[in-house]
Order: sequence, then C-alpha cells, then structure tokens
Amino acid sequence: MPIRNLIRTSKSFISNNFNFRRVATSGVPSRDEKLPTVPAAPAAIPLYEIILKLPNLFPRTLKESLNDYHDFHKDIDKFQTELLSTLPYYPMANDGKKAELITTKVDDEGNYINEFCISPIGAEADQRDLKHLIFIHGYGAGLGFFLKNFEHLPLLDNKWCIHAIDLPGYGYSKRCEFPFKYPEHDISDVQDWFHKRIRTWFKARSLLTTPENNMIMAHSLGAYLMALYIDKFPNDFKKIVMCSPAGICQSSTSEEIGNIKTPWWFNKLWDQNVSPFTLVRNTYYLGSKLTSGWSYRRFKQLKQSGHLMQFEKLHRYAYSIFNQKGSGEYILGFALKCGGDPRIPLEDNLFKSPKTEGIPKSDCEWLWVYGEKDWMDIGGGKRVTDELVTRFGKKSSTTVVPDSGHHLYFDNYKFFNELLVKEMKNM
Repeated sequence: MPIRNLIRTSKSFISNNFNFRRVATSGVPSRDEKLPTVPAAPAAIPLYEIILKLPNLFPRTLKESLNDYHDFHKDIDKFQTELLSTLPYYPMANDGKKAELITTKVDDEGNYINEFCISPIGAEADQRDLKHLIFIHGYGAGLGFFLKNFEHLPLLDNKWCIHAIDLPGYGYSKRCEFPFKYPEHDISDVQDWFHKRIRTWFKARSLLTTPENNMIMAHSLGAYLMALYIDKFPNDFKKIVMCSPAGICQSSTSEEIGNIKTPWWFNKLWDQNVSPFTLVRNTYYLGSKLTSGWSYRRFKQLKQSGHLMQFEKLHRYAYSIFNQKGSGEYILGFALKCGGDPRIPLEDNLFKSPKTEGIPKSDCEWLWVYGEKDWMDIGGGKRVTDELVTRFGKKSSTTVVPDSGHHLYFDNYKFFNELLVKEMKNM
C-alpha cells in the first residue's frame, strides 16, 4: 500500500521530520501566556517529500537490521533486559535501589502482565507504609520508554516503590489473540477486558491493601484507559497524572494545522488495524531499519548528549515490541477515529455526563500534563479540570512541560521528573 497514506495517522515513524505550524490550543491565552508551537496528529506527507528524504528516513544500516532480526528470533527477552541493564541498579542492586522484572498472571487464559519494579534496599520500610508510583504507557509503547524516569527518580527516603507495567497485549506482556474486532464489538467490552486484567494485577501485587498510597502516571492511550478505570473503581488510587492523554476531546487545531481528510479506503485500513507495525512485522530483515525511521528521531537527544549505549538499546527495544504479534494495540480503532480524534470524547461522555458514577465518589486528585509542542489539545484538560473542580469538588490542575512534545516524559525528563517528585512529596 502507498506509504504516504499508511504513515498519515499512526503514532508515526516520521512525523518528527516535518514542519510544525504555530497554532493556538483551545481556550484564550492570558497576556503573558506564550502561544505554543504544536504539531498536529501525524498528518499526510506528500509522496515527493518522502522520496527526497528517503535516504535519511530509515538510518539503520542493512547489516545492523539483519543482526537485530536474527537476535530477535534467537532471544527476544534480551532486548528488554539489555535496555534495563543500562540502569545502575539492574540487575545488581546499587545506590540504595534494587529492581526486578516480574510477570503476574491476570486471567485463566494464560495472560500475564510484565512489570519492572524498583524498590528500596537497606533500611527496609514497612511494606504497609510504602507508597507506590505506577507508570502506564500509551499506544504501541512499553515500559522501557520510561528509562530516563527510572534512572533519575528518587525513592524519597526509602518510602516509595516504582512500578511500570506493560498493558495487556503490549510490550513484554502476553500477546494473546485480541478477542475483539471493530465494529462488531462494543467499546465498553474492550475497556472492560483491559480494566479487569489491570485490576487483577493491582490485587495480585497487594496494591489495593492501601490504595491511598497509590499514584498513577499514565501516558496517552494509557491515560484514556485509566480515566475510565477510575469511574469503575473510584478508590484504587489517590492521585493520577494524566500525561498528554488521548481521547479527551475533539481536536480544535486540525483545520488550522492543515490536516488532510483521509480517503474512505484508508479509514477502512485504520479500522482493520493496519499500521506501521504491520510493515515492521512483514518486512522481516528490514523491520529494524523501518523502526529506525521513528526511533532514531524520537530518542536522538540521547545520542546528541553522548548516551550512545542507551540510544542503541532503546532502538532495539522499540523494534522488539513493534515486531511482536499484534494484540492490545488493536484497541486503537475502538478508541480513536482515523486521524487521532476520539470516537467517544471523554470530556462529554465521562466528565460531563450525568451517568458518571465513580468519579463523584472518588477522592482521587488529578494533574493534567501536556508538552509545550504537544499535538494533544490542552484545552480539553483545562475544561475537564474546571468540571472536576466546580461540579465534583475535586482537586485538579493542568500544567505544561517546556521543550517537549507528546512524549514529554522523555523529551524533557529532568523537568518531568521534578514535577513527579513534587507530586510524590505532596501525597
């Protein structure tokens, strides 16, 4: 199929190569508020631009790509462990921290959730007194993308434990046959499938014994899932950081940015879960090379700052999770329309809906965080914050991470880590 259309709407391999336009987010900026320069959801790219940029789009060499392919089929787990081994306390404990990979069974169908857990050593805290920060990734991602957060976040006087999970059917969690197909099945059934397994993980890891000690950091589609989770299970955690959340509102910027209406047949491909991951999985020896069209740009700051080992291992990790069997990623067609707007915006159908039940009962505090150059619309977060505060009497606020885009937790990890530490101290 034509690559120009395939690349248009996925969490794109190559959108970072093209120009952003200066647009306003919804809502009126204050006098001293700078109008951010933000990209749209990945937009259509003219074919001639791709041809001109082709030599630089996929920089991984053929030899390296071939080696990655053979390593993947020889020892897939190696890609995760070699990435995490760039941390100073894994696999051997160090600097007051220990870390381990844990798999937890979450149903009777053989599914399990993969977890990376960082906990204090030395003066061991009473397990009942430990507080827990739980990282939940977004679409097509995995726990390894939070590497720079793992590396630098403190455990605050040995009082905190950090968990990061791969969502069901993602990363190194079990890649089962996804039991739903759009549009035959209902989105609520898909959400329930994820929520039941996530909650089973919470229970199995004894995180519901003291739910007031739990803080969630959820990114993009992970944030979308966890907002809905709170409405079902309102008392499972004390605080949630909604990091560039997907599915909140219809974009107010698409026309200004010049997004192109997709042809009917591409909408069909979207609904059938055809994505760049499909290309990676079906190009065999070239899969890692294709992945480099995204990973070399997404993680380039590591290379520029001299962290060459982490840059290399993050690329290989990204290739390994993109190349695995498609499963949990197939929620995308249920949650978002072709182009990135939600099929059922949570702003109207959760936070403003009279049918909302769990959120009014919850004591959860909300923080909505967006990148300065984010393509997610901060206006939705601001309006939902107003709703949470005025209608429900909850604590909620929004903030912007400078010099960052949709992956703000990585783009400006120093600022983002400081923000998390502040929230941890205030809990």
